[in-house]
Amino acid sequence: MAEAFGGKVIKSPKGWGIGLHRYDVREGRPWMDAAPSLAVPASHQDQVVELPPGARVVAANDFTPFGMLAYGDQPAISVQLHPEFEPAYAKALIENRRGTRYTDAEADAALATYEAPDDRLRLGSWIQDFLRQATLRAD
Repeated sequence: MAEAFGGKVIKSPKGWGIGLHRYDVREGRPWMDAAPSLAVPASHQDQVVELPPGARVVAANDFTPFGMLAYGDQPAISVQLHPEFEPAYAKALIENRRGTRYTDAEADAALATYEAPDDRLRLGSWIQDFLRQATLRAD
């Protein structure tokens, strides 16, 4: 989405982002609650490296500095995380890719992150509230 709106996306030289990733909220939006951070499953190797014009960084971490974006000139948001991944699915995906895309050490480290609670439902509610507000503005 970021590339479609004029940003730049590349295969990250950092490798795969897998496991439960914690993003720090950088800029709260009206459709968000006051949480300072959120942890949600990640599975990606492509990353935004240049913001599109008018995009704002909503949440990020050191691995994914442009992890959640809001686009100022249209009602759109994007996120690198996967709130739709149940932990069991995310772990099965890691196991399925063990030895092909991820080393054993990478897979083990990513699997260990799922011992912590996740914020999939919080992110899902943010997306719902964003869509609700975007719909109201369009009416």
